Amino acid sequence: MPDSTTCSGGSSPNRRRHHKRRREGRRNSFLRCALFCAYIFSPAQNQMSTSSLISSPITVSDAFTQPLPTTQCRLHRQKNNILQVATEPNIDTDTLQKSTLEKMTVKELKSYMTDNNILIPRGEASNLKLKKNIVDFIWSRLNNNDDSSTPITSSLKEAAPTTSSDDAAPKTNNRTKRPIGTRMPPLPESSPTSNNDNNNDSTYKLTPKDRIVLEVLDRYPPLHEAIVDACSIDSVLSEGITADNIEHCELNSLTYNVPPGIGENDMRHQYHPMLANATQTDMDVVFVGTASCSPGVTRGVSCTAIRLNWRNNREFDQVMNGGQRNKHDPQDQQRASTGGTWLFDAGESTQLSVQRTSSIKPGKISKIFITHCHGDHSFGLPGLLCLMGTDRDRDAPPVEIYGPEGLRMWLRVAIRYSVSRVVPPYRVHELMDVPMAPEWEEGHRRNGRFYYQLKSEGRKGMKWGTKGLAGEDSSSWISRAPMVNLEPNKDFGEIHGGQDIYPVYDHPKSTDGAPVWEVLDDGGVSVFAAPMSHGVPCLGYVVQEDDRPGRLMPENVLPVIERNRKELVESGVRNPMKLMALVKNLPVGGSYTFPDGTVLNQEDVVEPPGKGRKVVICGDTADCRALEGLAQDCDVLIHEATNTFLPGVDKEGTLRLVTRDAKIHGHSTPFMAGDFAKRVRAKRLVLNHFSARYKGDQSIESLTIMTRMERQAMKACELPENAVACAWDFMVLPVPRN
Repeated sequence: MPDSTTCSGGSSPNRRRHHKRRREGRRNSFLRCALFCAYIFSPAQNQMSTSSLISSPITVSDAFTQPLPTTQCRLHRQKNNILQVATEPNIDTDTLQKSTLEKMTVKELKSYMTDNNILIPRGEASNLKLKKNIVDFIWSRLNNNDDSSTPITSSLKEAAPTTSSDDAAPKTNNRTKRPIGTRMPPLPESSPTSNNDNNNDSTYKLTPKDRIVLEVLDRYPPLHEAIVDACSIDSVLSEGITADNIEHCELNSLTYNVPPGIGENDMRHQYHPMLANATQTDMDVVFVGTASCSPGVTRGVSCTAIRLNWRNNREFDQVMNGGQRNKHDPQDQQRASTGGTWLFDAGESTQLSVQRTSSIKPGKISKIFITHCHGDHSFGLPGLLCLMGTDRDRDAPPVEIYGPEGLRMWLRVAIRYSVSRVVPPYRVHELMDVPMAPEWEEGHRRNGRFYYQLKSEGRKGMKWGTKGLAGEDSSSWISRAPMVNLEPNKDFGEIHGGQDIYPVYDHPKSTDGAPVWEVLDDGGVSVFAAPMSHGVPCLGYVVQEDDRPGRLMPENVLPVIERNRKELVESGVRNPMKLMALVKNLPVGGSYTFPDGTVLNQEDVVEPPGKGRKVVICGDTADCRALEGLAQDCDVLIHEATNTFLPGVDKEGTLRLVTRDAKIHGHSTPFMAGDFAKRVRAKRLVLNHFSARYKGDQSIESLTIMTRMERQAMKACELPENAVACAWDFMVLPVPRN
């Protein structure tokens, strides 16, 4: 009986020798067939019979020293490992048909196009992947060939692969590439359109890349003029870049002057659809920094400002105090401080960015809100406070700072360590117990690092937690900060009065059980917060203006007062015109009866209340669902769009992979931002927090990429182009009254 190891087919010597003989047999068989194929088609052996060929000895030198004829030879490996030689006869010049092309392989068809200089128009390469399409394309080009003296069949014969002799001239490829900027990729969502010409050979088809460039140049005339001036040496482009001549514009190698201007002098303020018809209001948003990670040449990191420019509530003061403000009334002092500039996040180099624009006055900053602890949102806070201290009265109200727990002690340590006595008076209010989103789970090392779980997306029954990370990891800053023995010191700016703000878990606008923080109610403006889905505790803020009382319609009141003036004076009303204020302040459903019996109802003389404006500022997030209830019907939604997939710019990956990577890192794409804007019925959507690879200047490369990202968000939120924008540094967005 044979050994069990031998029977199992393991490492038997006989089995190894058997496999070796099979490999040698296959190799020898392939060599014999190749030699036979080369020899049978050599000119010296064309007259030999098969029997004489087989009986004749075949040597390698005889087989490969003679050139092969211009016939096509293919080797087929069958299932039984027998090599067969198949040849195609020479093409008959008298019976040329389209079937000749159809018998060729895709590789042979492409080789034929290369050898015969059949150029593929721009934008058509993606349509020539199937053999049928390639055959139709070649056949149409051959039939439209103006050079009728060149026989088509002779060029078809050259399509078959041949082995050239040593003295054969090398083939040259005369194809030329039309230059185009590789950083301005095509848009996959739009189909190419053609620009018809009388001459079929000179027909140029516009690519999606051309169309987006033309759209950007049409939107921004100063940029168009700058590029035309750089192309003035070319007479074709001297009158402007259009669909008829864009193929001659070498944007990739062109040097042109980018239009100057920052802030409100940026050309985008005049020509971007969102700002083209904007008017000044008493509330606006200034984007001080729009990048992520670290500041760059064209973008600063996260910092957004809301300017409240309503002249110290003058109308409210006139009603309450006859136009005079009571300096001794604490509530009146609070109303007087309402307004100014509120900052949201202060990333690295924010103190430099605010000095580059006249839209932000450091001395007017009254409140600062921090979304989370990452450096691109907080590193600039100590330096910004030092800058504010040099331009602020020491007797001015303190700067109110809000952020997640741990912020108070971190800022105290930073200022005390740097001995920064120039900072203005400030106090820090901490939002306590900010939980991680349920889809984030702590790693197996239990070191306070959390990871996004794709498997948890959309899982029902997952609720937000009821406590933050304080105490969960004894080595984390949030847990250690309360143990630091460092008291506040007014010599270093910090004063007492900082509050610990705890969340409300049964808030009427809570979504999916997420906690809501009622941050402040400051003279007609309220601020709320909710947790975001990020790798660290993070918050999103909602700035809500109170509804304004309706305007009195004097045309409905004055005639009645004049008609009853005498009776009113006799009844003790010295100034009947004061009844205007009385009628305006009637409660809803109230009325006033005049001496002549005229009854004025409140709804007849007072317009409906004006709905207050709402601005939503999302922190870094992969999901804003906790803000959904608070953000409904917002006037402006500011949502991050750190990354996206742009075919032609991104050499690898897909939209699905980029979206997955963004979520894993706690960030979003324009599609995700647009989807949330649609869910909350936002009136306008502004994208920010872009990756460092996306420039923020006024160059054609930057504007084409930003326009494509706007289109992605528009596709998701179904808003028009004048309601979606990618923010740039120092962009000023007015928020009009409703």
